[in-house]
Amino acid sequence: MPEKPVRDAPVPAGPVPAGPVPAGPTAGEPAAGEPVPAGPVPAGPVAGESADEEARWGREVVPGTAGGHPCLTYARRPGSLAELLSGTGRWAEREFLVQGERRLSYGAFTGAVARVGAHLRGLGVRPGERIMLLGFNQIEWVVAFWAAQTLGAVAVLGNAWWSEAETAAALDQAAPVLVLASESRPGGAVPPAGTARVLGLDALRPLVDGGQPAALGPAALDPAPVAEDDPALIMFSSGTTGTARGVVMSHRSVIANLQNLLVLTGRLPTELPPGHPGTVSLLSVPLFHLAGIQTSCTTLLPTMVSRVLDHPDLTRRDTSSLRSVPMGGAAVSPELRQRVAASFPGVKSGAGSLYGLTEAGGVLAAGSGPDLDQRPGCVGRALPVVELRIAGPGPDGVGEIQARTPTATDGYLGDPVPLADPDGWISTGDLGRIEEPGWLYVTGRSKDIIIRGGENVACARVEQALLRHPDVLEAAAVGLPDADLGEEVGAVVVLRPGARARVAELRGHAGTELARFERPARWWLRRDPLPVNATGKILRREIRSAWLARGAGDLADLAGSAEPAPGDTALQRTDRPGSCADAEPSRRP
Repeated sequence: MPEKPVRDAPVPAGPVPAGPVPAGPTAGEPAAGEPVPAGPVPAGPVAGESADEEARWGREVVPGTAGGHPCLTYARRPGSLAELLSGTGRWAEREFLVQGERRLSYGAFTGAVARVGAHLRGLGVRPGERIMLLGFNQIEWVVAFWAAQTLGAVAVLGNAWWSEAETAAALDQAAPVLVLASESRPGGAVPPAGTARVLGLDALRPLVDGGQPAALGPAALDPAPVAEDDPALIMFSSGTTGTARGVVMSHRSVIANLQNLLVLTGRLPTELPPGHPGTVSLLSVPLFHLAGIQTSCTTLLPTMVSRVLDHPDLTRRDTSSLRSVPMGGAAVSPELRQRVAASFPGVKSGAGSLYGLTEAGGVLAAGSGPDLDQRPGCVGRALPVVELRIAGPGPDGVGEIQARTPTATDGYLGDPVPLADPDGWISTGDLGRIEEPGWLYVTGRSKDIIIRGGENVACARVEQALLRHPDVLEAAAVGLPDADLGEEVGAVVVLRPGARARVAELRGHAGTELARFERPARWWLRRDPLPVNATGKILRREIRSAWLARGAGDLADLAGSAEPAPGDTALQRTDRPGSCADAEPSRRP
């Protein structure tokens, strides 16, 4: 029988929209990422709050519907992302964004959004049309995102590390009317995208830096009206089938994530006095990732935290201001939690954990250090409006994790097949169990994904790229352990009879087909066919076990042919982790 849905998670929340979010707690209150004490938290408007703000936010959870499915939802909530900008006036003089030596206050940010929005409107962008943001983290990216929201447009979040082919495929899917791109992208110039106009993000800087923003205020934004279920943004998910697919997120979905965070950390706008001091959050992940669409609470990949802890200058740095280290995107080991607690005494709650899924609209469960230290493998408990259950549990209680939540996305772009079942449950593809009173344990994955440094790599995509080389007969991608990245991509390649391709040539081929983080870091070249089961599926687990038994280094089993030259197997690191289960055969006809 499936586990009972889990609710009421007094634990830190996760990714939320990159934009104006109320500042953090005062001394004696829970810091960002720390749990709110059990029991009722005083709610309701403080002196000076407007009636609009009071009506916009609340912590009461009630039964509702989203996407035609039953779910839990907040009784009071904003109806669109643009509505969030109306609350920036009370913090107008405070710093909001910092990039190097650049500083932008809430007031300056609001003025910049108004100017960039007017500029984009002048370029012909209309409500419902799509704007692709194809760049690295910078102030102009954040301003453009929120300018798109004021226009009622849909922000399409492109991966700046994509290859030219991957960029072209995403543009074909999304069909934007405008592309705003970083000029330093490794994929080179943006390929032709129908009638879409292409502009550099840096070209927006004069609009961001100019004018008298304080005099404008939120009223100057005049956002276009949108419905709660209208699309707000499109992100791309690295599914198990290859090419990244656009995932559509409504205003309802994104706001539900944000409200989860504000409720759990006690920072709803109606609960903060005007003099409430702010926190500083380090945005350490790309803005085009789900974990990067945030401001109040940053999400750190375990690889990032491990690198910081290993840095030789760490002990000479003043880290006393650090209060929270929430981690997600990959498994967090007990040893890493212990190192965080020992290295950052100011992090009272220890290293937090976040668990989520792009298709489910974001973070589903979260936990703080003290709770997780006693529960190895646990990722926390469900967020306030999230229900979790285990489908098809075995005798040990392990089955596929499913979620029902108003944060759920509207499915894949252009695909009429819904992600949820008729009752609104979304399958995560992850295996786990739930222990009372609602602790979620993630025990493995049921889908063919490698998670390298927090990036999802589809095994099928890597294999398809390798099979396009004329010398490759069969290919399998597996995740191999890596102390820094968690896992890295390993490629097992069966060469055609008489083929002479070597690692250097195959690596060069992969470089033209795959993004930097998808390229194999270790190679096993062989003549023998890959092991398969009775139905012809390649046995990835068996391949991975055999490779690990031989040291997990580069291998060349090429009987009757010359061994690779010494430099052929020199590897360059790229970006992702995970191990793949058995999948469809990867063989060239």
